[in-house]
Amino acid sequence: MAYKPTLGFLNRMKRGRTNPNQLQIDFLAAFRRMLISLGSPENLPVNESLFMRMTDQWESTHVMPADLLFHKSPVEAVVFRLQKADRDSGTDRLRFPDEMIAGEIRGEQGLTGFSAKFREQGWIILPAELSAMYKNLFLTILTASIGLEHLYPSRTELLSEAERVALAAMLSEDEVRKFFGLRLSKFPDSFRSEVANYFNLPFDYVLKRANHLGLVSEQVIEESRSNTQPLRSATLRRPQSSRAA
Repeated sequence: MAYKPTLGFLNRMKRGRTNPNQLQIDFLAAFRRMLISLGSPENLPVNESLFMRMTDQWESTHVMPADLLFHKSPVEAVVFRLQKADRDSGTDRLRFPDEMIAGEIRGEQGLTGFSAKFREQGWIILPAELSAMYKNLFLTILTASIGLEHLYPSRTELLSEAERVALAAMLSEDEVRKFFGLRLSKFPDSFRSEVANYFNLPFDYVLKRANHLGLVSEQVIEESRSNTQPLRSATLRRPQSSRAA
């Protein structure tokens, strides 16, 4: 992709005065973009700083940090799953770069995880301390955000759609309907635990998928977040399924 000069660059050229440092900043800004930063706004500077350090190192040496714990296999499997779901749905919206840099970093205080683009590469970095349940979920959401980036310039909309696409790929409609087919509006702790264990995903994200399918309303989700008291309900039976453990 050709580099497109920024307005600031053109103005400096017209004045005949150039600042080499600013030219380098403009050049990198065209190729180095944070897409999704997980966590709160307080975590954003940590995520951005790590991304800057890693891409600076890659730019100068083409060597990844020694504490990057994985590179290719997990993200390639996620891309394959997302692309298959995209084809099966007939939407054909996902566009992934040829090269994906993905990994886990241990001991980086404040790191929550992020997706980004650097030149023609997609980057996904997560903290190694995440549990397997959240690691797989966030890896899938962040990977989806890279595939959807060309459609959603708004980062808020990008995150929302990436979650929708990721959860659709991870949670089949038939499986979710077995739990939420009765249009439940209350979710006792026993139900939450059973659903989370069955899908190996946090309950709130399974509930989001049920909302995407129209099985629960936004109001029910809001009430679920504020309601911390377990409620009495009938005995819940595990649905019969061929889903692998």
